Parts: sequence; structure tokens; C-alpha cells
Amino acid sequence: MGNNIEKIQVQSVIYGNEKSALLKAIKALKQAVKIYQKRKGDIEVCLVYGDASPNPVFSDEDKNEISEMLNGTIQFKYKKFGFNSGTARGHNMMAEDCQAEYILIMNPDVILEPSCLVKMMEVMQDEKVGIAEARQTPLEHAKEYDQKTGETEWASTACTILRKKVFDEIDGFDNKTFFLYCDDLDYSWRARLAGYKIIYVPSAIVYHAKTLSVNAGWKPTNAEIYYSAEAAILLAYKWSNQKRVEYLKEMFLKNGGESEKKAVNEFIRREKEGELPDCIDQEHKIARFLGDEYCEMRFKIGK
Repeated sequence: MGNNIEKIQVQSVIYGNEKSALLKAIKALKQAVKIYQKRKGDIEVCLVYGDASPNPVFSDEDKNEISEMLNGTIQFKYKKFGFNSGTARGHNMMAEDCQAEYILIMNPDVILEPSCLVKMMEVMQDEKVGIAEARQTPLEHAKEYDQKTGETEWASTACTILRKKVFDEIDGFDNKTFFLYCDDLDYSWRARLAGYKIIYVPSAIVYHAKTLSVNAGWKPTNAEIYYSAEAAILLAYKWSNQKRVEYLKEMFLKNGGESEKKAVNEFIRREKEGELPDCIDQEHKIARFLGDEYCEMRFKIGK
């Protein structure tokens, strides 16, 4: 196929993940690439793991084993960051050396269904599509989307293909503002602000394990509570919704636990130190804040 060979970089930020789970994800990716080659033709795939763990997840022996397992089907790279980068900065660092037209961002615990890559890449043939998102199972993300076109308001980066040209155009993820959460929301909204579409592909399925309580609610760690609270306030501020900023600050201080109060104090510190991001979308053309949701939802989990 010569110069028409598609090129894609697959990247995951890892932090103390179990090697057995990562190997399972790698094997599923290899199978998805083989299916793509059978149905669509040649594709060049580079898998990059960015390790933000205190201690390396992979040894030299592990890296050799993975390269042998991939057997030339997929190029493998392993980057040890040496510090806890968070997701936004981690993905930006991995993307710096990316020469491919597409970046597939994948949670390390995501397992691709064999035809997933085929179906996501079909959507990307439209140059106005900046992002294509796979469907998560057993718990689907319930964002509303156009049933005919698949167009939606934002994409979760659990398993999402980004067009590298768009990534460069909007300067990647905002890692100065977001550490762990809402970086995908902010990226999605900025891509739409730049004129690109986001497409949800319900036929492109990935398995993404989640731990729930007996009442079907999330069971977050203290770190997850803190970073999600911090990100929620910063997202509202950046996207010019001061009313929501004040609401979240008051709610977290009044009803929140230690982690939420800490997040409010961090916001106040950034405000005093002049470290808050510039406010954008002041006419509210893109960003939506519907209670605790950021778009219309098709259903609620645990409610």
C-alpha cells in the first residue's frame, strides 16, 4: 500500500499495574491489529507504555518478552518517567516523539474486542473527526450521542483515537491544570472549539473493568476523590462558569470530606499565586455543566 499505510501510536500511562493484566491487554491489542490487517490492509502500530510508578513495572527481561510476543506485529517502547506524571502530562510526554497520524489512548486495564480498531479507524477517515471513542463494557459510559452520526459532546480517554494533527493544533492535554481527571473533557471541548467533531462508536467495544459497591456506586480512593474534586473546580473555572466554581467550593467545604476540602484549598492557593488557567469559551458555546454532568446522559448508574 506504500505511502497509504496507516500509522498509529497506542499509549498508556501505567502506575504500579499488575504485569499479568498488562500482558492480557497487549495480547488483545495484537489480535485487534491482526484483524485490521486482514480486513483493511497494512497498518504500522507502536505501543508505548509511560511508567509513572516509583519502581519500574517492567524489567529488561519483561521488555524482551513483550517484544518477542509481539513478533514484529507491533513496535514496543517503554518509557520510565521517574516521577508520578499523572495522565495528562504522561500522555503529552509520550506524544512528543509520535510520528504517526493517530494516537490511540488506552487505559492499561482496557481489553480491545478484536474488531474494535477496525471500527474506530473507519470513523477517522473523515478529516473533520478529531476524536473517536470506543464503547466501554460491562459499564457503558452513558453520554448522549446522535444515533445516526455518532456525534457527541466529549470523549472519555479510556479508549479513544485522537488525530495527531488536531493534538498538535490544540497543544495536547492541559497538564498544567489537570493531573488525573477532566483532562479528556477539556481536550474534547477544545477540539470542538477548533471545529472538529467527536464521534462515539458503539460498535467498537472494549472491556473496562470497574469496581462497584453493593449499591452499584463507585468506590473511589482518597486520591481519586481529591483529584476529581480539584479537576471539577478547575474545569468550571477554565470554561468560564464562575457560578459553578463557587457552588463546588461551598459544597466541598460544607459537606465534603478531608480530600474535597484539600482540593478547595489548593484552588485558593493557585488563585493567590496566579496559577489558574486563562478562562475560555466565555460565551458558553461549547462547555455544558448540567448539575454534576457535562452533557445529556442516556441513563444513570446506581440511581
